[in-house]
Amino acid sequence: MRNLACTFKVNGIPKRICLKKIAKERKFRVTVEGVQMEYFLTDEDHVKPLSDSELPDDSLLPHIEWMIRHYFQNTKQLI
Repeated sequence: MRNLACTFKVNGIPKRICLKKIAKERKFRVTVEGVQMEYFLTDEDHVKPLSDSELPDDSLLPHIEWMIRHYFQNTKQLI
């Protein structure tokens, strides 16, 4: 699986998150409300932002981290 889309309710408003695994790297491209950001997994499996773009809503960050950790558990094997 390389693409994933989920909808989360934040303060009663549904927010759609599209997550794409970038091939042969430990990087992920996230699209929220037309804003694209990139995140990467460190060797210690911490999720860090790669770009300086800000999320439209800061409360979405835990959801994004959860999606990466839950659906892409073995990212070292994907490389």
